[in-house]
Amino acid sequence: MKRLGKDQPLSDEGGVVAVTTFACRTLVNVLLVCWLHWRLKAGVRTNAPEYLGVRLYIDWRRRVIRSVSLWTSLTGLYDMGKVQGHIRAARWAGNRGIATCGGVYRYGGDWRNLLFGKGYTSPPPLTTVPEISEREGETNSNRPPTRAKEREDVDAG
Repeated sequence: MKRLGKDQPLSDEGGVVAVTTFACRTLVNVLLVCWLHWRLKAGVRTNAPEYLGVRLYIDWRRRVIRSVSLWTSLTGLYDMGKVQGHIRAARWAGNRGIATCGGVYRYGGDWRNLLFGKGYTSPPPLTTVPEISEREGETNSNRPPTRAKEREDVDAG
């Protein structure tokens, strides 16, 4: 696995996903963290134009919340520093004994290249919206040539 450091900074290309985990001692704290996320959404949307949205994944039994937010760029994520309510909420969580950890994940390329090898192209999903075909059942899959198609081209040439 290739690590990114000073020599390889994160790029803005393709957007980023930020994941924060909150480990709460009580169910009251779980509810408060959920309420704060709901309350801060409008402020984040106003002050951070590259914010796309957030989803909370709650494990009630373990009292763990995972906040997954989508951003069109890494620099847009820095706009969270402009949201005063978020700064106060981060301090509040620490004062309540809520343990947090987080990470930022960048776009790694077309998922088919990662799973099946090179030859596939599609735009990054956090920065572009794929075109929808006019006809039902037809997709814009950006597939590489199939072996049958390659054989047709060889036979025709």
